[in-house]
Amino acid sequence: MTQMLRVLLVEDEAILAMNLEQMLGKMGYVVLPLVASGEEAIDLAKRHQPDVVIMDIHLAGKMNGFTAAMQIQAFLDVPIVYLTGHSDDATLHQATLTGPYAYLVKPVSRKELTACLEVVLHRHAMDRKLRESEDRYRSIVENINDALVIHDFNGRIIDVNENCCNMFGYARDELIGAKVSLFSSPEALCYQTQKMAEIRQNPSLVFETQCEDRDGMHVPVEVSARVVSRESGGVIQCFLRDISERKRQEQRIKEMNESLEKTMAEKDRLFTIIAHDLRSPLTGLLAFTRVLAEKVDAFSAEDLKKCAREMKLSAEGLFELLENLLEWSRLQQGLFEIEPAPLVLADLVEKNIGLLHTVSRQKKIVMENHIPANLIAYADGAMVKTLFRNLLGNALKFSRQGDRVQVFAESDGTMITVAVQDEGVGMDAEERDGLFKPDRVHSRKGTDGERGTGLGLVLCAELVQRMGGTIWLQSSPGQGTTFFFTLPDGSTVTR
Repeated sequence: MTQMLRVLLVEDEAILAMNLEQMLGKMGYVVLPLVASGEEAIDLAKRHQPDVVIMDIHLAGKMNGFTAAMQIQAFLDVPIVYLTGHSDDATLHQATLTGPYAYLVKPVSRKELTACLEVVLHRHAMDRKLRESEDRYRSIVENINDALVIHDFNGRIIDVNENCCNMFGYARDELIGAKVSLFSSPEALCYQTQKMAEIRQNPSLVFETQCEDRDGMHVPVEVSARVVSRESGGVIQCFLRDISERKRQEQRIKEMNESLEKTMAEKDRLFTIIAHDLRSPLTGLLAFTRVLAEKVDAFSAEDLKKCAREMKLSAEGLFELLENLLEWSRLQQGLFEIEPAPLVLADLVEKNIGLLHTVSRQKKIVMENHIPANLIAYADGAMVKTLFRNLLGNALKFSRQGDRVQVFAESDGTMITVAVQDEGVGMDAEERDGLFKPDRVHSRKGTDGERGTGLGLVLCAELVQRMGGTIWLQSSPGQGTTFFFTLPDGSTVTR
C-alpha cells in the first residue's frame, strides 16, 4: 500500500469523524484537519491538495457533499469516496451522476475502509495513466501533418483529427458518424468497396486515391490503412497525406521530360541537317570551286556557264538553309521575342515578291499579289516576313516555267486567312503529312534542281502557332499546292 498518502475527511458527525481518523492513521494515511462543511472542504483541498477525499453526502452548512465534490474535482484530479448512512436508490443515483470512485455506507469497518481505499487509489492511478496515454496519443495525432480517419468496416467514421477537418473543410461533429464517402471523389467511389475488402484482408495497405473537400475541389491523397480491431463492426485506422504538391512536381517532371525529349529530337534533326543537307551542297560548291581553280583553261564558255549556274544554286540553297536554321534555333532557345503590331499584308507580300524577282524571271513565273491594300494583320513583322519568304520561295521552287504564283487574303472580322497558291508539281498524301513535323522533314529538289530541306515549312508552322494562328495546305500531284495560314485581324486592335 502506498505510504503517507493524504486524506481529506469531510464529516459533520464528530465521533464518526474521529473514529475514521484513527483508522486511517493506523492504516498509514496522513489525515488533513477534519472539516464538517463543503465550503471548508473546498478551501482545504485548494491549500493541501489531498490524494483522496472521503466525503459525507449530508454536511453541515448550505452545501451538500455532491456539490462540494464537483467543485473540488473542477480544480483537482482526486478520487472521491462518498460516505453516507443512506443506501436508497435515489441517493445512489445522485451519487453516480458525480462520478465517484466508491460509495461507503455508515458504519464503516476498518476492513471495508482498507479494501475500498486500496481499490480506489489503484483505479485512480490506472485512470490517470490511461488519460496520460490518451493525451499523448491525442497530442501526437493532432500534431502530425497527416489527416487521421478512424472508421468501421462499413465506412462509418468513428474519429478524426484536426488536420482531417482542415483538409476537407468540415467540423469534427459533421464527420463523426458520417460515411467516408462524404469526402470521396466520384472517381474513387467506384472502387471504394474493393479497397475496403482489400484492407480487411491485409494487415496494412498503402494506396493513392482522389478525395474532395467541402467545396468540391479534388485533393489527391496517399492512404496508409490498417485494421486495428475486428470486433464490434471492426476498426480501420487511416492516415491520409495530401500529395497535391507531389503530383504537381510529378507533372512538372513529366512535362520537363517531354520537353527534353522534344528538344533532343530537334537537336538530332538539327545535327542531321547540318551533317547531310548542309554538308552536301557545301561539298558540291567546294568541288566546283576546286575544279575551276585548277582547270579553268580547259573549260569552254558553255561549261563555265553550267558550272556557275550549279554554284549559284548551291550558294542560294546554303543561304536559305542557314537563315532558316538560325531562326529555328532562336525559336527553340526562346530568343525570338514576339512583338505584334499592325501590319499591311499587301506591302509585305510586295516586298518579298521584289526580293524573289530574279528567280521568278529566270523561271518565267508570274507572281501576283491579290491581297486588299486595306487588310491589316496584328502580328510580328519579322515572323510574317519569314513566312512569306519561305512560302513564296517554296512556290517558285516547285513551279514550272509559265506557271503562276498568287497570294490571296480575306478576313472574317477576327482572323485573316492568307493563301499562297502555285500551279506546280504538287505532292501526294505521304509528302503532305510530313511537311510540318521536324522528325519527318526530307529534302526535295525543285523543278530546276533547286535544293531544299523542308525546314522552312517546319519553321513556318511554328511561327504561325506562336502568333496565335494555324497553317494547313491543299495539294495533289501535278495540280499545284496552296498553303493557308491565319493571323489575327489588326483592324479590331487598331480601332
